[in-house]
This record gives sequence, structure tokens and C-alpha cells, in this order.
Amino acid sequence: MHISERTLRRQLADAGDHFGAIRDRVRERRATALLRHSALAISAVAAEVGFSDGREFRRAYRRWTGRTPLAARGSE
Repeated sequence: MHISERTLRRQLADAGDHFGAIRDRVRERRATALLRHSALAISAVAAEVGFSDGREFRRAYRRWTGRTPLAARGSE
């Protein structure tokens, strides 16, 4: 992108967004797709979206969506 991290963060803030919020949206969408359309274990989904600890992934997923990864896997 050829801009500094600080410039990117400032531009995101000016647009009303934050890097962490964007990262979480991308992680949630990818995790939901993997849970619904693959047979990967939840720990493997966690690793795929950047979590080293499955428990932290489950907490984050519940915060993002209001449901557990296991519940998301069962819904279509």
C-alpha cells in the first residue's frame, strides 16, 4: 500500500473505522464460511483465522455473532 501504519490508522479513523474492527469482520466471515462449508475441527478453524488458542476463538466468535462456533456449524 506504500503508506505507514500510522497513516493507515489515521485514514481509517477519518473514515469512521478501525483496523481491529476490520480484522474482526474478516475473521468472523472466514470462520463462518469454514464452519458451514468444511469438516475442519473448530481448533483448525481457529488456527486458520489466526487464533493460537481454540478457547479464545470461541469467545471471540460468540462476541462477534452471539452464538458459539458449534451452533454456527449446525445452521445453514
